[in-house]
Amino acid sequence: MYLGREAGVARSSIIGNGSLTATGDRSGALRELYVSSPPPETQILRRPARIGLAVDGILRWLPLGCVEQPGDPGPSPIDDVSLIAPDLDLELWIETYVDIHLPVVVRRVQITNRSSVQRSLTLYFHHDLRLAGGQPHERARRDEQSGGLLHASGRRAALFQLETHEGVGVPLSRVVARGAEEAAGADAEAADGSAHPRADATGWVDSVGGAPIMLDAGSSAMVTASLSIGADVEEARAASAGLHASGISASLARTRAHWTLWSSQGARGFGDLPEDVGAVYAQSLLALRHHQTPDGAFVSSAGAAAAASGEERYCRIADAAIAADALGRAGYHGEARRYFAFVDRAAMANGRLAPLVDSTGAAIAIAGEEESSVLADALHLWAAARHFERDRDVEFLSPQWRRTLAPAAVRLHRGLDPVLGLPVATDWWGERRGACAPIAGAVRGGLRAAARLAAMFGEAPAARAWTLAADRIAHEVGRRLWDSGSERFARRLSPSADAWALDPAADASLLLLGLLDDFEPEDPRVRATVAFVKRRLWTHAGAGGLARYEGDVAGRDGSIEAPADLGFPQITTTMWLALHDARAARRLEDLEPVRTMLFWAAARAEGAGLLPGWLHPVRGKTTGSAPSMTAHAWFVQAALEYAERERLLTRCDRCGEPAPVRRERRQPAVFAAPGASLPGAVADLKRDRGAEESLVDAE
Repeated sequence: MYLGREAGVARSSIIGNGSLTATGDRSGALRELYVSSPPPETQILRRPARIGLAVDGILRWLPLGCVEQPGDPGPSPIDDVSLIAPDLDLELWIETYVDIHLPVVVRRVQITNRSSVQRSLTLYFHHDLRLAGGQPHERARRDEQSGGLLHASGRRAALFQLETHEGVGVPLSRVVARGAEEAAGADAEAADGSAHPRADATGWVDSVGGAPIMLDAGSSAMVTASLSIGADVEEARAASAGLHASGISASLARTRAHWTLWSSQGARGFGDLPEDVGAVYAQSLLALRHHQTPDGAFVSSAGAAAAASGEERYCRIADAAIAADALGRAGYHGEARRYFAFVDRAAMANGRLAPLVDSTGAAIAIAGEEESSVLADALHLWAAARHFERDRDVEFLSPQWRRTLAPAAVRLHRGLDPVLGLPVATDWWGERRGACAPIAGAVRGGLRAAARLAAMFGEAPAARAWTLAADRIAHEVGRRLWDSGSERFARRLSPSADAWALDPAADASLLLLGLLDDFEPEDPRVRATVAFVKRRLWTHAGAGGLARYEGDVAGRDGSIEAPADLGFPQITTTMWLALHDARAARRLEDLEPVRTMLFWAAARAEGAGLLPGWLHPVRGKTTGSAPSMTAHAWFVQAALEYAERERLLTRCDRCGEPAPVRRERRQPAVFAAPGASLPGAVADLKRDRGAEESLVDAE
């Protein structure tokens, strides 16, 4: 696993096409390369794939001695960076993308000679791939059929190819078998010229491929490198052949056209927000899309370990539900549908809605799964109900209602502690157990969502039972978790020998109260809690932003120096605060803090607009992986909340009414069919303690 702070660089781009996802840095190197098939989805780069330049026989690996100038890729996930080497009078322009239809990473490198003399150069590309787990049994060799460099092992193969003005093929190649995984390889040999090139190697292998370039004064040359991935050698060759048969220009054109059209679907105007916020919003949508596999799973953030192995990327249902809701709310209903269909298939295959699954839907065993499932069930119900209320996609969601959603609601209801009337589970961060206020709020939001769906699908007794259970949770949270001494909600009731004790520590997850359809954001108790959390957890040391909780040590390690009493702020927690301020706004002026926080987050984006997981409390630099899927999901939620609230608060200059009301008056009247309204129908339901009996079989 390579973190964003490695070697002083952070990810500047994330590119992909669904089946292939890569992250890059400001020097044009690939930091991670994830392949979703065959499963499990793994990071197949053992070391970053770097670009090297040899001038007068001396090889340097970029960006050594270069001035980096990131470009503007526009609405497409195409990385664009310029590197200027003043001491060599050379300029490199590097464009990186993944073909929209083929599993191929393409890097186009244009070199310009700014000097007044002719230059003899060699451009190198290094690849150290991990194509299979376990003991090394990989093979790297020159592929006589295609003229490229071929890496293969098990059920995966990768073909590296170059295209120059002389045609397709790798003129210069070197492969090395290392005695140990950490030993020097082909990149070191290419740099010092200590060994003769070899054409075949097995074990821990890496390769360097290059092309010589002769540049006249003031002239430029283009070299295109591609890395094609397949389940076997023939698939990799076919992908490479398809790319070069249609031509690089055609590949770039179709890829750019696809993503430009995709981005336009979620395009929005953000009023007086800075242009940078809109750019990060657009990049956030792309980042979320790149975290979604072809089957629909939203997998853990690129560049971050998702499990103990540190390699496989998993789908954590609680986080994925937020990401799916963000995309659906932004107008990407198809992506949301694919996610809900994926979870439904996974639940059927596993026999339950598991809180953690791999990219194929197979459940991943974790400690304390039953308690971890509480949050997964609650947020999945919450997101599914919001999706249905937006789209009214009856034939899509109705089968899922019986198979997956209703059983999840039954589990939430029956899992409530009979004495407390609250869920007892691990907290939002998965670190401590108890009756946690944020988890109780999420469960209430999930049960309320299930009750709305039940009423719409004609399950009146279940709707009544879950509504009553949700109301009891609200009552018990107010009775048991309200700290009258400090006049705010405590984060949890912690179990002790013979009683439950209030945990008074400030915790940013308390901000989720009022954000998940559980409490009203205007509730004085919620607002008092929000003010308390902001007062105790806001970082005043320089970076700004909200830390997770008091005494949090996450986000730092031995290489990061920061005062021990400072928590490391997160984009995610700060966006929770922005959502509260947006929902509490009653005038346009009240949105100013939201505008400030959105601009604050956008200013801390890496590269083309990638949001990190953690920030240094003093310097504000990235200390964790970037991009962070959860940070992008909550940034999208906050930006949309700001836009909607601004629209509601904007009044007509002539009549003084809110703009949406004025527009609605211009619409022709629509007469509803006679009959009781949905809220009335639910309110008139009789108490029925056996409300869920008809749904037990569905579980």
